[in-house]
Amino acid sequence: MKSNKKYIVIINKFPKTLYTITETLKDENVDFIIDASDFLQPVDLLNIAHPDLLLLNLKLPSTEAIKLMGLEMQDNMYLNESMITSCLQAYYVSLCSTFYSNYKISNQQELESIPGEIAMQQLN
Repeated sequence: MKSNKKYIVIINKFPKTLYTITETLKDENVDFIIDASDFLQPVDLLNIAHPDLLLLNLKLPSTEAIKLMGLEMQDNMYLNESMITSCLQAYYVSLCSTFYSNYKISNQQELESIPGEIAMQQLN
């Protein structure tokens, strides 16, 4: 169980300039759940926040998704930031960043073409 963290803060309102959120996320005494389910730029937020855990939420109510992430973070002391998104593109970007090399996925790319694009980049 986690004993060295005191608070889990839920962020669901975002500044106009996303880069300013990095100052908030630097607080080492707080864990953060970033609920970006309804946020219009989740890929940009993902690139700035670099969460330790990402939940692709397609059907859960927001409160249940937050509760699930909170339980997961309580059980793992190494999870400091988590993010909830309903954007499949953000999920694929996060998944691709775990591969050995980064893959390029355009913001304008059709979702159905992403797996094929990843496969083509793996062949090259």
